[in-house]
Amino acid sequence: MPLNRTPPPHAPSSEANLSVEQNLSADYACEHEASVCSTPKLTFRNAKRRRSASDGGITHFMSEMRQLFQELKAQQSETINKLCSAVEDLRSSVSFLAEKYDSLASKYDKLESGRKDDQKCIKLLEEALEKSEHSYRSACLEIRNVPVNNAETKEHLVNTVINTGKALNLEIQPYEIKDVFRIKTKIPENKTIIVDLNSVILKEKIMFAVRKFNKGQNRLSTEHLKITGPAKPVFISENLTSKMKRVFFLARDYAKTNDFRFCWVSHGKIYLRKREGGALFRISSESDLTKLQKQK
Repeated sequence: MPLNRTPPPHAPSSEANLSVEQNLSADYACEHEASVCSTPKLTFRNAKRRRSASDGGITHFMSEMRQLFQELKAQQSETINKLCSAVEDLRSSVSFLAEKYDSLASKYDKLESGRKDDQKCIKLLEEALEKSEHSYRSACLEIRNVPVNNAETKEHLVNTVINTGKALNLEIQPYEIKDVFRIKTKIPENKTIIVDLNSVILKEKIMFAVRKFNKGQNRLSTEHLKITGPAKPVFISENLTSKMKRVFFLARDYAKTNDFRFCWVSHGKIYLRKREGGALFRISSESDLTKLQKQK
């Protein structure tokens, strides 16, 4: 017996549903495609407009930067040119000063050389003058601390010299006295008497007699010279030059400071001796005292 099969009761609805779903899917796909297709077109147009505006801003910025760099370059170039000019001026000034310095240095060397030559010449002249003065004073004596007579004349001074010789047991004749006079001193009342004798031999005799006389009990005074008034000590010494007077003053001061017992003048020369029989030191200048000080 044949079997009759009937379709399931829900078959048509399934096909209908499938058809509907396919239609919906197709519509959705079309809508999606349309949205996808339309959306990029809008996005690309906006990006292009934004890029165009941005490019314009960058171009303007770059233009301004170029202008700023050009201005800065111009300023730097101007500054560098000024510095180069200043350096060139400075170089010229330094070169000028260097030339002036070389010129002045050369002149200074010449002046210094001339000064040294002048000093040598002056020293030689001083030595020659010193020798001349020493030779001129070789027969001269100084008599100090003799009171001044208000009506004093050359004759009075000659008599004073003669009386001095008598006190020393020496006969001095008026013709043996070449000249006699007083010189200014710090004490006007007791101006120093300068006696210029005819010979050095007579001067040495007088000096020897003075040293011998003063070794006695009564040292030479105005009383021995027959001068009225209270007795005052009288000092007789060689007539030294100005230079040797200073050296003698310094030598006596050095002798006191360094315990030298003897300091004296003989024939215009100054000597020092520390003790009896000790070494003899001749002092001709201040430098000799300096050397003697260094030898201690």
